[in-house]
Amino acid sequence: MWLFDVFVRLYNSSPFNGALLLWVVVLALTASVTMNFPTRRGKLAGFVISSVGAVFILGYLETLSDEYKEPKVVVTNLVVMSLGGLGSGLLAVAISRRPSKADIQQTRHFIHGWGLRIFEYLLVFILMCSLALSGLCLLLWLFGWPVVTGHTVLGLLVVFSVAAMGCVFISCLRRLMKWEQWGVGLLCGLLLFLLPVYVQAIGGLVSWSLAAVLGFHTVAGIAMGWTVWRQRMEWL
Repeated sequence: MWLFDVFVRLYNSSPFNGALLLWVVVLALTASVTMNFPTRRGKLAGFVISSVGAVFILGYLETLSDEYKEPKVVVTNLVVMSLGGLGSGLLAVAISRRPSKADIQQTRHFIHGWGLRIFEYLLVFILMCSLALSGLCLLLWLFGWPVVTGHTVLGLLVVFSVAAMGCVFISCLRRLMKWEQWGVGLLCGLLLFLLPVYVQAIGGLVSWSLAAVLGFHTVAGIAMGWTVWRQRMEWL
């Protein structure tokens, strides 16, 4: 327990420790995926992980108070230069390498098997969370709760609409052939658009109670994971 107490004290000693911890996790995850899968697909996966992680960390930094302006600039530059440079390098290597027919078939099989499914799970998770939060925030905004503004409600509704369009796009992409890689690229861009908009939309709620926001998303993630697991067990 004393190790946990030390970790909590170190974590709470600075508001930027959370961002730095996420930065280390994203770097380690990107390096692990790239080293364990030294293929074109592995490099593309590393690019996606580093890019999404950078966007999420930058969104988290935007929720911090402006009194930490100078340290925020330093941490922001660190995240952009490290994760952005890493992602750009992985993408450049993946694009410059000409894939073989076996790589193309393997990539298509992976996209149809797990790639689209992962994107679908992420979009459904964002869709359900934004729908629940937009309904709740709309009621609180109508009752004049100062934490929730019209910008929050509008941002959540935009996220919900775009996530719904992404789910429809995935269902259409499953029926198409020879468009898998373009579709995954568009889905990556869609997620890179949704994440900062979503983080910015719930910024007021985060400033009010970070624990409540994290608890809500944790419960939603557990519920979705349980539902997916039950469905897969029924299919088996």
